Amino acid sequence: MVGVLAASFPRKPRLHLKAQGLEKLFPSSISLVSRCHKVAVEARGPGYLDKELTVYDAVTSYFLGLAAAYTFQWKQARIYFGETLTIARVIGVHRQQDQGFALGSVPAAFGADPRAFEPQVQPVDYIKQEVGRRVFWIMLVGIR
Repeated sequence: MVGVLAASFPRKPRLHLKAQGLEKLFPSSISLVSRCHKVAVEARGPGYLDKELTVYDAVTSYFLGLAAAYTFQWKQARIYFGETLTIARVIGVHRQQDQGFALGSVPAAFGADPRAFEPQVQPVDYIKQEVGRRVFWIMLVGIR
C-alpha cells in the first residue's frame, strides 16, 4: 500500500524523507516504489499459490499491479491484475453466499439426535467479504 501511495503521489514521500533527513536512502520515489515491491514479493514468498489463498492475496496482487501501472510497467501490471482476478474467482468472492448458516449433517439412523437437523450458525467475516467483492468488481470493471 505504501508503494501505491508513493507511486500515485510521488512528491509527498520525497518531502517527508527530506524532512527526516533520509533523502539519500531513497533518492527518488521510484526507488521507494521498487523497494516496496521487493518487500511485498519477499513477504509473500515463492510458494504462496500453493497455500490456501485468501482475499488478502488478491488484494496484494491488486496493489502490486496498481503500483506497476502508476510507474508505467505495463507488462507487470497486466500480470498482477490478471492474478488478482484469477485469485478472486478461485476463492469465489463474487458469488452470493448464504447468510452465514450451514445445515447440520443428516443422521444415519432414526434414533439420531434431533439437534443434528438444526441450522448451525457460522460466523461471517464481513470485512473479508466486502474487500473481496470490491476487488473482484473493480478488476472486472477495470478490464472492461
